[in-house]
Amino acid sequence: MLKSLQTFIAVYETRNFSQAAEQLFISQPTVSTQIKQLETDLETTLFTRNGRQAIQPTASGKLLYQQAQKLLETWTATKTAIQSTKTTTPTICRIGASHTTASLILPELLTRLAPLSQQFKFEITLANSADILTQMTQHHLDFGLVEKPLVTDQLDRLAFAQDELVHAGQATSPLWLLREPNSGVRHYTNAYLKAQNIRPAQTMIIHSNQLIADLLAQGIGQTIISKHVLAPNVPIVDLGPNYQRQFFMLTPTTLNPALKTIQATISADLQSWNATFPHDHH
Repeated sequence: MLKSLQTFIAVYETRNFSQAAEQLFISQPTVSTQIKQLETDLETTLFTRNGRQAIQPTASGKLLYQQAQKLLETWTATKTAIQSTKTTTPTICRIGASHTTASLILPELLTRLAPLSQQFKFEITLANSADILTQMTQHHLDFGLVEKPLVTDQLDRLAFAQDELVHAGQATSPLWLLREPNSGVRHYTNAYLKAQNIRPAQTMIIHSNQLIADLLAQGIGQTIISKHVLAPNVPIVDLGPNYQRQFFMLTPTTLNPALKTIQATISADLQSWNATFPHDHH
């Protein structure tokens, strides 16, 4: 039953049997069989099928999704409680961070969390904000640190320190260093280029703020980037309030009880950033 519920949740969230099968590393016929068995057991229809691919949950499907998440979370908590009575295996804590928050916040945060490594096994993922949101909604991450005001019913968010984007580097350089299209920084960069009617003669797409900052420090290229990741020798131009953004911590609405200690530690640490955030490195 648990496997069938996990399959149902994957289908519900992807709205696609094939994608659910890929996510769960099982075949599509297996997915179809498990959904059909659930519908038989519950004597109801969980999805309506519009065409070959598009599916939508029924009212019964929406209700089951809410209850299935609670059941699986309860089961996970129960397993953790039982295992804790017979073993000291650390609880896995998966933290995802956008590239900007990884540069500015993770080093100090992980220093605070390091003493808890005997109780928790930390797994750190770096990705852009949109990918962090996707991984959290698919239950692949327990905490997310992002700089976009992403909203979803499944997640809570805590706002903390504010970031400031600037125009950095050699203004006469034909080379623009760009983040990947789904990056929050890229969104602001595109807006700046459009507002200034700039069409870069040369571009280089780089999936790392730190690498871009290192290139700028060597006098290579120009870009839009967080002011706080730059070396002191990099020339910058402030862009005003439209290029300021908030950082957010994302957590599941119903968090694994074993991770409450981590949540409290991270929340307290991030709140302290509101007072201590390095507003000017120049």
